[in-house]
Amino acid sequence: MADLFEQHRRYLMQYLRARNVAPCDLADLMQEVFERFHRNAEKVDPVRAKALLTTIARNLVIDKVRHRKVSDCDPDVDVDDLLAPLPNPEQALVSERELALLGQAIEQLPPQCRRVFVMRKIHQMSQKAIAEKLGISVSTVEKHVAAGMKACSAFVRGAVNDQRADR
Repeated sequence: MADLFEQHRRYLMQYLRARNVAPCDLADLMQEVFERFHRNAEKVDPVRAKALLTTIARNLVIDKVRHRKVSDCDPDVDVDDLLAPLPNPEQALVSERELALLGQAIEQLPPQCRRVFVMRKIHQMSQKAIAEKLGISVSTVEKHVAAGMKACSAFVRGAVNDQRADR
């Protein structure tokens, strides 16, 4: 069973990250997925192992969202996204390409804007925490995040349109 789990470990990590699981919670959730998977070891058909692992991971993420204190809720987490079906291979490839484009877009942001954008959107830090850490106002943080979103969206949209035009 451990071999089946290891075979799908990378996929599970990507699945959990795509559902906005905080990096500090990732190891705990992976451990819980493994434990629940191992409890059902006798019943697992190796062909359906990935589907079972995905179901376990999805249920754990939903449980985590349900049990989170109202004050700790992250408004960026959408429960509908957590329940969304997995992408087919073509959608997954498109998502990988868009993710790579997003990385390129982030690299092109001005240094301070990039720093703020990454802290907010990647590391999920609050605007107040970012402002305190960088010694800037919350308003400046908001402006950098908005500018980063606008620039990244335009970059990705332009690159996707260019790729479609090349076909």
